Amino acid sequence: MSGSFDFKGFSFNSDEIDQLAQAINEYSSEERKAVAVFHRAMNDFATDRSLETCLESLNVSMQIANIRAKLVESYEYYARLLEREIIKLNRQIKNVDKANMKYSTESNFREG
Repeated sequence: MSGSFDFKGFSFNSDEIDQLAQAINEYSSEERKAVAVFHRAMNDFATDRSLETCLESLNVSMQIANIRAKLVESYEYYARLLEREIIKLNRQIKNVDKANMKYSTESNFREG
């Protein structure tokens, strides 16, 4: 995937989660391909210790580092989204519990 994933204005809905998951999958696929290229480049460098093969290995390793940085950024953002959703759900549960407690208390007073 070329370019970095745009996280600005990202709200928690299934379409955007799907986009984020797709970006993670694309970055992962890109990373696997780059690692395969890196292994070939390192094998070439091991047999032909030239400046050219050294630079090729270095170039591919830098590409892998950039892809992994994008993956980390994507996973961190995904974790923040999940954390926000958990906090939101916990608040909803607390509000429901408070409402149930209030209803339970009020009905006890009415019975007496």
